Amino acid sequence: MNPMERTIELSIDADKHVEMAEIAGNNELLKAIGYLSQWNMNLKKVRIIGGVYDGKPELIATYWRYDHNEPQPIAYQIGAVWHGDHFGFHS
Repeated sequence: MNPMERTIELSIDADKHVEMAEIAGNNELLKAIGYLSQWNMNLKKVRIIGGVYDGKPELIATYWRYDHNEPQPIAYQIGAVWHGDHFGFHS
């Protein structure tokens, strides 16, 4: 892995994306995915998963460091939780 690059893995299928966008609105959902994708660019890999739980869209971003191209243990996780009109971000 190039030390200047980040790998972003988005693990949300089309049906889940549509379901989340119907509740939150597509712009709010895309803003949340963008924020999580770009948070702390020193961590070289992020995997974002999501779905609708108890009627609310949620995203979870998991971040890893790399050492000599080998992934290290999970460095950080952030959840994006729907608050009715916006996503809040919580670690």
